Amino acid sequence: MNAKHTKSKKKLEKEILESLKKYFPRIGFDGGLYFEICCEACNRAKQAHTDFNKLRESQSKNGKVKLKRWTSKERHLRDTIRKQESISIVFAAMCLEACIWDYAACNTSQNKAKENFESLNLVAKWAVIPQLLCGSDMTKVRIGGTCLLDRLRKLKDARNGFAHPKSKPLPNTVKEAFKAIPKRKEILAEDAFSLIGLLLGELEKVDENNWWFFQTEAYINSIKKAQESTAS
Repeated sequence: MNAKHTKSKKKLEKEILESLKKYFPRIGFDGGLYFEICCEACNRAKQAHTDFNKLRESQSKNGKVKLKRWTSKERHLRDTIRKQESISIVFAAMCLEACIWDYAACNTSQNKAKENFESLNLVAKWAVIPQLLCGSDMTKVRIGGTCLLDRLRKLKDARNGFAHPKSKPLPNTVKEAFKAIPKRKEILAEDAFSLIGLLLGELEKVDENNWWFFQTEAYINSIKKAQESTAS
């Protein structure tokens, strides 16, 4: 009786695992979640930009804004833009990192992916992995006259500016102090968001391995829509 029960339990467990693998073939993949966070932050940043510009226009005279101290509402909107753009940049990079790593691990193995690709930075992963697994040279892909990996490099550098900040001593003069303020606005929230759709779209074109994520609702209903809006 116990042997029969054990056999039945193992059969049921196998069926459950097989069912789970159809939807979640790997554990710890949060690329879809990171995309949603990036998307929400991008929308908030765009709305704050719109509200800020409207506020400035309402205070203008003959198309010129009077020089004065910003109101508390203006400062709040500028802070919102900075916060949401920071979130969008960081999570766009996290999404693309999660996706390209999972793609490599699914189509080689966990150990081989770790051995061959873990030490590569984000741009190198997107250059090397599609080349080795699909025969696609992503360094030659250009959209709007710009190399797609050059845009990814800007995203990586912007993300690193937030993730790995390096403080510096205060200069001796006010002029030097203002010059020393880090310039982080190299990529906007909307650019970071659209880059996810563009890169995954290029990978999908050359994918011969039927990567599971391309079949999910998270990709079809969210990232596919982002690709379409970018194209339009």
